[in-house]
Amino acid sequence: MHSLTLRVALAVMVAHHACTEAANAVPAPQTVGADQAPKPAVQPGSHTDGAPSSGPDTRAVRCQPSGVGYLKARLQGAIDAQLDWSNPDHQCTGAPRPDGNGLRLIYRGATPTGTPLLLVFGIGPLQAGSSARNVPVNLTVVREGGGDFYATRGADKCMLDTVQQVPVLGSQQRYHLMGRGYCVQPARSIRDDGAVLLSRFDVEAIVDYAL
Repeated sequence: MHSLTLRVALAVMVAHHACTEAANAVPAPQTVGADQAPKPAVQPGSHTDGAPSSGPDTRAVRCQPSGVGYLKARLQGAIDAQLDWSNPDHQCTGAPRPDGNGLRLIYRGATPTGTPLLLVFGIGPLQAGSSARNVPVNLTVVREGGGDFYATRGADKCMLDTVQQVPVLGSQQRYHLMGRGYCVQPARSIRDDGAVLLSRFDVEAIVDYAL
């Protein structure tokens, strides 16, 4: 558990540092029109609510299983794999970035050949409950066990074409998020010349803005 927490902490630190540098250069997303509004609210999936922890890095590293969501993505480069993670064990409950500028999704799983991966999507600017187009995304990919970190280090390389947030019934802070995106440049290694490109990706998650 401690090793996973350290890996998540390192991943989100890289992603947060990258998004902070690029935040002022990113235009605000356009709101989806009424004819593309989300469908009625959905029922919440199973999840585990943990008690808040103290310390400045708590919100950045906590991973609460949501039991809802998936990640589908094509990885090319230093890691070559087609991901189709729909097992609830892969999903963490999404939460706001520590600076409140958008949100963060965390997925953990393995490639078809068994390589363990951790993917962190820093999405925003995006407000709670809003649906939008052309939303910037910062991406961090971690090959667990090998110490390989890949990061886009900027919000101009990946984008969500569309993102929708539907209120979860019975909650004023939890939303069912669905989005589809792409990257035009790869996430690059922080220690060598390696790179990983996500040419397309689809995400679904429960986001809790109270975390």
